[in-house]
Amino acid sequence: MDDADDVLSALRLGWAVAEMRGRNRPDGPPGEVVGMPDHVDHPLPLRIERGKTELRIEIQSVVAELARQLCVDDAPDGTKYSAALDEKTKLLAHARALKAADALRQALELLVQQQPEQAEKALNTGLAIQQAVVARRREALAVVQFAQAPEAAVRAEQASCACEEAGLAALQHVIDAIAQRQDPQPAIAQHQDQLVVAARQPWDDLAELLWQFDAHVQDRLAALSESQAMGYQLGRGLAETYWALNPQQQDGSESWSFLLGQRRCGELERLTGRLAAYMGEYTASAIAGSLEVWRAVISTPGWMGDPTHTSQALYTQIRRWYELVVLGQDPTTLIGPAAVMRNYRTLTRAIQLFWPELIATAFGLAALITLLFLVNVGGAAAWAKTLSGVLAAVGLSLAGLTGALKNSAQALSKRLRQDAYTDLVALAVQTAPAPPDKDALQRAISHRVLTPATSN
Repeated sequence: MDDADDVLSALRLGWAVAEMRGRNRPDGPPGEVVGMPDHVDHPLPLRIERGKTELRIEIQSVVAELARQLCVDDAPDGTKYSAALDEKTKLLAHARALKAADALRQALELLVQQQPEQAEKALNTGLAIQQAVVARRREALAVVQFAQAPEAAVRAEQASCACEEAGLAALQHVIDAIAQRQDPQPAIAQHQDQLVVAARQPWDDLAELLWQFDAHVQDRLAALSESQAMGYQLGRGLAETYWALNPQQQDGSESWSFLLGQRRCGELERLTGRLAAYMGEYTASAIAGSLEVWRAVISTPGWMGDPTHTSQALYTQIRRWYELVVLGQDPTTLIGPAAVMRNYRTLTRAIQLFWPELIATAFGLAALITLLFLVNVGGAAAWAKTLSGVLAAVGLSLAGLTGALKNSAQALSKRLRQDAYTDLVALAVQTAPAPPDKDALQRAISHRVLTPATSN
């Protein structure tokens, strides 16, 4: 496909927009952060070992670069969406005072576990880190003021500095409460609520800007290329199943029933089918099958289980989708050893496809064996030998004729292999929790409407 690179870039942009929104949302999903055992001599982390802030900055840089590549970065007022998004995300991050918030959360958890000394240690460590953050923000503010930067830039730095200073003051207040032998838990809860309130308006501003950017991208790509527009929607839709999710929400745009409901899953399957030519042979049908599995999960209370645990399984699922669609991994590599031989449905399908040839061949071989037996028996009648020979010849020739009339057995063999592999691949690709009964997975996958294309 001549436009394959552009369609892939559009798909990656849609995915990155969904992830960027999720990583910046104050109550957004955590993703998976393994972290480093220490930071002595600045060891270099893999992506899964980077911190939440580093991963947030990384995905924002991906959005900015892909927006430029696809020529969707220019806003109607002449500014750049990527620059505006960068400014809004920075202000939101400082409003949340992430280092101070982490120290408060960790201290509260330790206090609940009856570990006051460890809680105080966590607060003091957080205080030292927050002091360094405030020092950097004050230095950045001094730089823009000295350089006589535009008023908007100065105001942004002033707001960022004020938010981090508020986080520093919160930590100092809780530490003072401990020093005065007061219960620090009410003070921690109070400051946590204050940080949530402080982040509300910056998040609303960022969410609105992301909505405007998404509308601009969809309009622009729809005018330039329908394939790119579908790629953007597919990438964003698949990623949003996790990054837009609030596991505890029962309904609404952040709920399981919306993001993995029948209407959304159906549309994602249709988009996948339309873009199947840009994917591997089994990729589209495997994604469709796994979507059907997740639709069954959220509609089956006994399968859903604990929402938090299930959301982590969903995170593993979207990583696998990314590997298949964006990185081009062959889904058949996920099939375990000897899985084909253990799948009894393969044998059933083979019998359904080749039953005329199997019956004719078995009939011919039986007649041939009878003929050989009669030849070696001296008292057999001549007419019996003749009849057995004729039946053997007719049966064996009929089997060959039937095979030829089916436009070569090779095409049917390929169809058989595809059917068997499609179900196996879908089973291997899905990462849903263990089903309530052993046939639930197969029933869900059987509802998919996509199959690999077969050439005649």
